[in-house]
Amino acid sequence: MRIHDFGRIRGSRIKISERIGQPLGLVDGSQAFSTMFKYELNGKGSYEIVLSTFGPENYREICMVTFYMQDAPGACAQVAKFLGERNIDILNSASLSMISNVCMVWKMLVDLSYYGDSAALREEFDALKKQRSSILQKAEAMEVEASNISERYARGILPLGSAVKARSVKKMQKSASIIRSGEFEIPPEYMQALEGVKDGDPLMMVADQDSWVLSVTPLNPEAKLVNIEFRIPDKPGAIFEISRFMADANINLLSVSTKVLVYYETMQLSLVADLSSSAEDAASLQRKTEEHLAKLKGKFALVRIAPIDL
Repeated sequence: MRIHDFGRIRGSRIKISERIGQPLGLVDGSQAFSTMFKYELNGKGSYEIVLSTFGPENYREICMVTFYMQDAPGACAQVAKFLGERNIDILNSASLSMISNVCMVWKMLVDLSYYGDSAALREEFDALKKQRSSILQKAEAMEVEASNISERYARGILPLGSAVKARSVKKMQKSASIIRSGEFEIPPEYMQALEGVKDGDPLMMVADQDSWVLSVTPLNPEAKLVNIEFRIPDKPGAIFEISRFMADANINLLSVSTKVLVYYETMQLSLVADLSSSAEDAASLQRKTEEHLAKLKGKFALVRIAPIDL
């Protein structure tokens, strides 16, 4: 799951909101390892600073593990004991009761450095379950997958084969920074490499809760950001009608999210849009959007257009 937020660079500091920082552990007093990339495509370039409480060398033996358990007293204790007795360290984790008094899920990062590998962990769990061992009586199943976070530090956010060129501008800091007053201090060597980025420029921050990584990228200094929310039909082509209209108005979409409200009937479409390259402002965009929606077949409605305060 990803959470995004916006802010501005202030001197050499980045304010990390509680909404972004809490899920990743990037809070006051926490360490923040970082690296920086430059991306280029068709003569245009931008930067990304990657933050995490773990450095890439830590991730070599870290796995994503999900336990499916009974929602009963002692279930979490059984899982914690199973891992602890095998010298497996539970790092960041979150558990949730899915069906009260029936089942729950515990997702976690675990460090296998002093145990072995993920295959050995899976084999041992399966063997104990096959034996109907009381050790895992309240644990129903376990899923293990590689975190692959070291690759995030090595090549950035791009998949293999991407047309975008990415290079590491500055390799990961050997010593972590400390989050103070909710702020990350950008290392001096990063500041020197951030060409064209100046005090007060807007930033976009994206928290990836699955990988426990925060991505910080500078935006167009003239960015005019708005939240736009629609109610549209839950049918093929409905999202295209909106996105095509935005493209025709030269509006860049930074975020697109959808939620089905009534299956095959209604869905919510939420956008974060940058109006800086468009001739439209929020008021004219609202008027023209409503005119466009009135011409479409089906129940299309504009719920709101609200400027984002940076």
